[in-house]
Amino acid sequence: MKLCAQLLITLSLLVNASVAMAADVALPDWLLQVQQQKNVKPAAMLQLALDHQQDVAMMENSGKVVFYNELSLIYQNLGRYQDQMSEAQRGLLLLGEQKERTRAELLFSLGFALEMQREYTQATELYRKGLALAQELKDEKLIIEGLLNKAAMQSEDDDLQAAMLTLKDAYQRAMRLNDKSMIAAVNAEMGLMYASLMSDDEARSLLQESYRLYDELGWEKHKVMVWYNLAVTYRYQDKNEQALAIFDQMLKIALRAEDPIQIYDASLGLAIISSKQKKFDAAVAYMEQADKYLPYLQSASQLSGHHFEKALIYRALGQTTLAFQQVDLAIESLGDKSSMSDRYYKLNVDQLRSALHADTGEFEKAYQGLKKFLNDYLDLQDEQRDLQVQKLRLEFDAERQQARNELLQKDNELQALRLQEIEQKRQNQWLWIALFASTSLVLLIVLLWQWRRRRPQPSA
Repeated sequence: MKLCAQLLITLSLLVNASVAMAADVALPDWLLQVQQQKNVKPAAMLQLALDHQQDVAMMENSGKVVFYNELSLIYQNLGRYQDQMSEAQRGLLLLGEQKERTRAELLFSLGFALEMQREYTQATELYRKGLALAQELKDEKLIIEGLLNKAAMQSEDDDLQAAMLTLKDAYQRAMRLNDKSMIAAVNAEMGLMYASLMSDDEARSLLQESYRLYDELGWEKHKVMVWYNLAVTYRYQDKNEQALAIFDQMLKIALRAEDPIQIYDASLGLAIISSKQKKFDAAVAYMEQADKYLPYLQSASQLSGHHFEKALIYRALGQTTLAFQQVDLAIESLGDKSSMSDRYYKLNVDQLRSALHADTGEFEKAYQGLKKFLNDYLDLQDEQRDLQVQKLRLEFDAERQQARNELLQKDNELQALRLQEIEQKRQNQWLWIALFASTSLVLLIVLLWQWRRRRPQPSA
């Protein structure tokens, strides 16, 4: 069974660590500050950028492109995908076909905004162009980012074998580059991949490592997004208390920061967990709180997922009429998209609709619905492909373990060298202390000798 759409897409990118500035572009101090701190303080940097928006009109086109790129990346961090799309389009319009790294970043940014609207065909093409440019420029960070985008689209198309190979390439490059932000991003994407393969323990381990790295970088938005996916992984493992603790902490942080998207995510998560624990009053209260922040969502997947989860809660409460309404809204929000992930998602909706028909005594409709569900499900299965994916996963796991062992060996060797260096320094210190003591003793003897030599002799 596929993970819910929210889990699969929330973190499909989150890799905007690089500074998008050509070497020959002179930027004002405020824009340099935006570049450097956009991942650490996105809300504050958005305000700083908007405060200087009038200054942008006086810039050269190269400076304007950097501004639009930075703004689009900030909007991505804040979950404002429509705004992200607008700024990325402005930057690309000014750049044209120039082969600059900023253009690759803008292509990735626009692709991600379209991915959030389930426009997968357009997103895939933009990602392809961005990756090709990154490879032409031989920019390793951008290549890794492009590979992660490519893997996300392959996963959406249910081509998990190709996605696994792409992630393997990204992982190897990130380890060679030894860049903390890239390793964090790869771990986050791999965590989602392993979760979709139902390898929950490994998924949790990867997400925890990604969270740790983002925490060290101080990238709060990225960290919270990984945290959210970790909570969802706990939820699918029926570890509700662990999931509840994360969602509760997320809500407290989001309320303090007045972040509407994170308040929504945390409230929805608490509603789902409360319903699973049959705490229906709490579930309804949290869902009502999530409803207040629904207008802030700019992702088609989030909207359809919201209505689906709400339908499940209404069904648990025995309010089948309201549940049917939410099922219809979920399908309406999904639109006519037909990617593999959408097809899996519709299977869940069809199954829920059949269950609601059974709840109301419409057993013929329930039977027909389940029959359609079974046929559609079987159409999506490919046993040979699944075996190949699992084989790839095991091979990849072995390679990752070998890489970890090699890294551990290097750490041990480095630690041994450090201990040897410390011991050498300690010996040197004792040598200098002994030399100083010997010298001091000699000097003392000389002084005493001189003093005794100069003493006045007693009278005869």
